[in-house]
Amino acid sequence: MFSTKLDQILFKTRKHKASLSFLAILAAGMFFRLYNLLFFHPMTADECVYTQAVFAMTRGYIPYKDIFIAHPLVYFYIEYPFMYLHPSLLSVRLVSVLLSLGVMLLTFRIADSLYSQKVALLAMAFFAFSPYTIYYNKLAIVENAVLFFVTLSLYFFLMYYKFGGKWNLFFCGFFSGIAFISKYSALVVIIVIVFLVALRDLKILGVFIGSASLMPSLFLLSLILSDVHHYWFTQTVVFQMIRFGFPLHMRLFELGFFFTLSSPLFVAAAPIITFKKSREDFMLMLLYVVPFFLILLGKVLINHYFLMLSPILCIIAARSLHQYVDSKSRKLNRMIAAILLVFIIHFLISSTFFMGSSSSELAVRAKMEVADRIRKITADNDKIWTTEADIAFFAKRLIVAPNSTIWKYQGFYEDVWGFFGTSYIGGFTGYSGGLITLSEIRQALDVEKPKVIVILRNKVADNLIWNGINSPNYHENGLAEYILANYRLNFTHHDIDVYIIK
Repeated sequence: MFSTKLDQILFKTRKHKASLSFLAILAAGMFFRLYNLLFFHPMTADECVYTQAVFAMTRGYIPYKDIFIAHPLVYFYIEYPFMYLHPSLLSVRLVSVLLSLGVMLLTFRIADSLYSQKVALLAMAFFAFSPYTIYYNKLAIVENAVLFFVTLSLYFFLMYYKFGGKWNLFFCGFFSGIAFISKYSALVVIIVIVFLVALRDLKILGVFIGSASLMPSLFLLSLILSDVHHYWFTQTVVFQMIRFGFPLHMRLFELGFFFTLSSPLFVAAAPIITFKKSREDFMLMLLYVVPFFLILLGKVLINHYFLMLSPILCIIAARSLHQYVDSKSRKLNRMIAAILLVFIIHFLISSTFFMGSSSSELAVRAKMEVADRIRKITADNDKIWTTEADIAFFAKRLIVAPNSTIWKYQGFYEDVWGFFGTSYIGGFTGYSGGLITLSEIRQALDVEKPKVIVILRNKVADNLIWNGINSPNYHENGLAEYILANYRLNFTHHDIDVYIIK
């Protein structure tokens, strides 16, 4: 009798401790994602393109027809109410933080269902404290929507694989379809799911394919009915297919950047190869390794492409580390301590990357101050022209888009020249007409006559605009003479010059 009561007390104590650990990890993960969310980093090129697109949608502009959008619309509609109610950097980045909260919960639930509560807590902790996931969960980018819906589809797939049930498979397919119309790269995970479903029961594969096709079909139908399907095809399909290939050294840099931020996870996950593996272990490894190599084979490689695979890697790492603990070897216990120490040191070294620095905060604040001045000298419907789309966003104004097919494909000027710099000007592969030219920009400025032009004196793209390009592959005069003839310098703040139309 006494032994039974003691067992009950111990069970309740363990359950209470697990609940406290769960809440502590969740709270800490949210804290690091919310901390200094506004000022930790200036808006990236992708953030600028996406937020300007959603902001334009709230002003009545039609997606694809009136504004450039390089992806399907799921993420943009998730952001829409936040942007409509309060267009600010805090609002748009908060969307990603909330999506990451859902991913943390799903990571715990998947690991708990496949293995144990201890593995689940460890997997959630890996995701919560990984510098790689923290950084990208703080940015307003499409990848966070893909991450959430891919993880949700994986949850229902693994529930189906473990417990069966057509409804689990239906929801797996349904959310796979939504992941696909968040960003097409979700297909690299969906391919593996299709293979595993067919391997288990080929007869039921139709349920998955049918449910996965549902939302993409409705999306395509809505595009056809609104007569924007040709714009959508050009911007999200043709553009992605002709997109320039990365030089090898840039691919290696992006891959190295990813491994640098995720290295402790790979250190913890690697030893799983040496342990006896269950069916679940093999499935997770397949779900990570195949999409990983498919991403590597693509024409373009950017380190945030791997974000949607992070929950799987965290679960594999947690499973591997838990097997270490179960082995009860002194040598292995020392290795566990070493791995945890690596995690802590890595986290501390990387913390300024995702928590911010004084220089990052100064850069954001400077753009906000400039945007505030622009808002005072312009009306709501006035357009500005700048390579810094975040200045336009902070000022709640729209950027003038030049009349160029190349521009339509790429989005904003900074997303090409500002990112790659001068060494590849005129030399991108896949663009039959080359990059957008300064004469095309001047033509657009002549037609649309923006109220304000913003130039950053120390930025590569802006120097090219102002002074022109003179390289072995390309030569074109700058726009300084044109701007000075039609605009006057209104004010200067830090390294930012603001010109207003005469």
